[in-house]
Amino acid sequence: MAQNYLSNLKSTLDNCIAELDDIHFMFCQNPESDFTRNRKLSFQEYIQLMIQMQSKSVSNELMDFFNHSLSTPSKSAFTQQRYKLQPEGWSFLFHSFVEQCRNLSDNLYHGYRLLACDGSDVNIDRNPNDERTFINEGEKGYNAIHINALYDISNMTYCDFLVQGKKKLHEREALNSMVDRYANPIPAILMADRGYESFNVFAHLIHKNMRFVIRMKDINSNGILSAYDLPDSEFDTYIRTTLTRRHTKKTLGAPNTYTILQPVSNFDFLDESCTEYDIEFRIVRILLDNGTYICIATNLSEEDFSLEEIKKLYRMRWSEETSFRELKYTIGLVNWHSSKYEGILQEINARMILYNFCELVTSHAVVKTRANTKHSYKINFATAVNICRAYLKHGSDEIEIMLLIQKHLTPVRPDRKYPINLRPKRNREFLYRAA
Repeated sequence: MAQNYLSNLKSTLDNCIAELDDIHFMFCQNPESDFTRNRKLSFQEYIQLMIQMQSKSVSNELMDFFNHSLSTPSKSAFTQQRYKLQPEGWSFLFHSFVEQCRNLSDNLYHGYRLLACDGSDVNIDRNPNDERTFINEGEKGYNAIHINALYDISNMTYCDFLVQGKKKLHEREALNSMVDRYANPIPAILMADRGYESFNVFAHLIHKNMRFVIRMKDINSNGILSAYDLPDSEFDTYIRTTLTRRHTKKTLGAPNTYTILQPVSNFDFLDESCTEYDIEFRIVRILLDNGTYICIATNLSEEDFSLEEIKKLYRMRWSEETSFRELKYTIGLVNWHSSKYEGILQEINARMILYNFCELVTSHAVVKTRANTKHSYKINFATAVNICRAYLKHGSDEIEIMLLIQKHLTPVRPDRKYPINLRPKRNREFLYRAA
């Protein structure tokens, strides 16, 4: 079954690329002329090359893709081809691949799709003139983007993302945009950390009929909960309030009924025609082993999801943090092949597609170990990515490919804990690439 899945997955990707090829004129800079002539680098070859790219220079990537042939297209030819297609074309390919992969396999959690939302910064080539990305810190400053992503926890794949310049960063607004365009009919539970605490976020999720598990600032901080009379201990209760911007005797005289939003607070469901918005959600306060508390907002019912189940769901959110590390360093997202913002958006889509492909293949590989081993084991993802790239390029016997992936394992050590040491990471310059 695993080998059939691999073949079907590759066919799905090829079909998505062919589908984009049929309508590429909808996403081209010049629809009447772009990709109309026969060239050394065809449209589908350009897409496949972008997906299979590693961390080498563009010239070496081209040589590898075309097997060091004398007819290998030049770097200039590749650059001309890549900027004919707008980033929206790549976004169409990414979302098409995500949707069609769900027809092959789709893991759910008690009938729900588990989604985690988080973001990660990635440095790009320095350009002080780019107001979206340039941060004027240190001696010279630097440029960075912020990738906001929705991660499907059960299937270990990305299902949507939105890129912002770090200078113009707004994570909650990015989440609202992704929630609004989420169209999958399967019920979903979204998990997020404290940075997404907002009445506006809760309202967007409720309006979309989605469930959520979002950490909030504690009752003793300056967050939403500080305005309510809540016990300084563990609790599981509900908050029911009416949001408004009006300062009247009615609203000012009933603080237990009304929550008055400040002018600087974004809320998309209040306007001249709608001056009040009723909202209700559940608040859970949990005592941790170290003696501190965390508060979680959710609209999951007590009957279906107990306190222990809420804890479990929130812990599952951490898998997206691991996925960002693999996306950036194993897949190679941090090694750009363009200094232009449009080219960077293309590469993010291509890297996301490759990540999803490799994770889906890895999840269908069978881990076989001897009895009584010291550790449990999982597939070595870095090795699997290398094998998947080779399979996409050359093709091979599917049984051998899966056996080769299953052969390379790494131990699972769940009890390891290390402090997070944040340190600045420079963009890797184009001149310093492996041959």
